[in-house]
Amino acid sequence: CGPVPGVSPGAAEQAAAALLYDMKGCYSRLRALVPTLPRHRRVSKVELLQHVIDYIWDLQLELQCGPPRPAAAGDPPEAPCIPAADRILCR
Repeated sequence: CGPVPGVSPGAAEQAAAALLYDMKGCYSRLRALVPTLPRHRRVSKVELLQHVIDYIWDLQLELQCGPPRPAAAGDPPEAPCIPAADRILCR
């Protein structure tokens, strides 16, 4: 991509640097918010985004199940509405 008319090369570099800084901040916030990330090693941006997608999917499935109802004393434990094999969070 060539020079943009009306924009100095220095201003374009500053804008690119600001955008990169913003993206690093976004990735840092995602790392802090997603509990399924491995804490003992660094993850790539692609792996981070995959964990974010999986975590959002798990949250969506939990919301579709509805709120848990209080169990009575003699009730058997309620089976989860999602089979364990389908839960990404539990893998």
